[in-house]
Amino acid sequence: MRILIITRTLNEQVRKTVWDHLYSFKHYVKDVDFFYCDICLRLPFFLQWVEWDGVIIHYALLAERFDQSYWKYLLKGLKPMRKLKGAKTAIPQDEYAHIVELQELCRECGIDTVFTCALPVDYDKIYPLEETGLKHRFTTLTGFVDENTLEKIEKLSQENSQRDIDIGYRARKLPYWLGRHGQIKSEIAEKTLAHPLPCHLKVDISTDPRDVFYEDEWLKFLLRSRTTLGCLGGASLFDPDGTLCKKIQAYVKNNPQASFDEVERECFPGKDFSLNLFALSPRHFECAMTKTCQILLEGNYQGVLIPGRHYIELKSDYSNLDEVILKAADADYCRKLAEATYNDLVASGKYTYRTFAQKVVDHIRSQSLKKAQKGPLQLVKGLLWLHNRCPKLRIFCFKVWYKLRIIIAPKLFPWIGP
Repeated sequence: MRILIITRTLNEQVRKTVWDHLYSFKHYVKDVDFFYCDICLRLPFFLQWVEWDGVIIHYALLAERFDQSYWKYLLKGLKPMRKLKGAKTAIPQDEYAHIVELQELCRECGIDTVFTCALPVDYDKIYPLEETGLKHRFTTLTGFVDENTLEKIEKLSQENSQRDIDIGYRARKLPYWLGRHGQIKSEIAEKTLAHPLPCHLKVDISTDPRDVFYEDEWLKFLLRSRTTLGCLGGASLFDPDGTLCKKIQAYVKNNPQASFDEVERECFPGKDFSLNLFALSPRHFECAMTKTCQILLEGNYQGVLIPGRHYIELKSDYSNLDEVILKAADADYCRKLAEATYNDLVASGKYTYRTFAQKVVDHIRSQSLKKAQKGPLQLVKGLLWLHNRCPKLRIFCFKVWYKLRIIIAPKLFPWIGP
């Protein structure tokens, strides 16, 4: 069985969670040959020379839809995907905005299946069958337990086994066009820091971009923290074509001191919380792997995390913050919750990338009428190897093209548009 995975990373700096998700197929599914195609602007022509059992288009590429001027040309370059043999699957994320572009992609490229972060209640709002031509829609998570990361955590924990931070947290202030839910990550930090805290508690909470941790340093920080704050990922403002985002950005640019309430009143009154796109994030699983007890804002954690068993629940109005702080100071209680979370999310194997990748592959296998056989597979494999090993040249050519076509040409010839 052979599956083509189309992505866009070009060996650039991307988050580790993206790499874990993208290469989970290759790492954990052993009875399938996976071929990765990293593109700049269009699919290589030689992909049509062979048959495929399945084609997956990854969210690392689908995220490019937020740059509409670029996406217009990228979509055109992806249309030959319709001619490729095999069941076609898309795995998008961040489906609160620019969903019109995803709908067009499904329709123009012949996508059969989407693995979405949306719940079934929002399927018809985000992926209506008549608009997309989809046959199958499945709900999945944004991230999972990565076994390689788990091994790294075990090594790091041996180097530093002391939980010397009582409450640790890092978050950044998110733009208003993500809705009120997007403000919660930084709000939790601000509310906790503003609350009177016992002097014996060591707290390391920050929303300053200069305090961000990356890769191993982030894992080390979690291993040092007995508890950490958190909430559901996602957004509450549905912006299908990006219109609200542009309106909000323009208003904030002209009114840089505007509060969220003011921006909501002026730009999108009554439109917030029109979508249920709230989901567990990779951070929840990172905390589970490091056995860091989580203090989470109340909400529906998709039946995966249960208050009182897996985490300390913080009320959405912060009315029980005193009680939460007392529980966070109880080392034995926090250890009990962390152990239960580790056993149910990590040790159980139900929420691993291995399980996720196998589920996607099993679906593709069920949709394949016959095993792909035709075509000069070894030649295409060699061409793909060369294609993926020359990112610098392709990036250079792409930047030249982008500057000429998207930036310079519209200024010299306004009538052609971006």
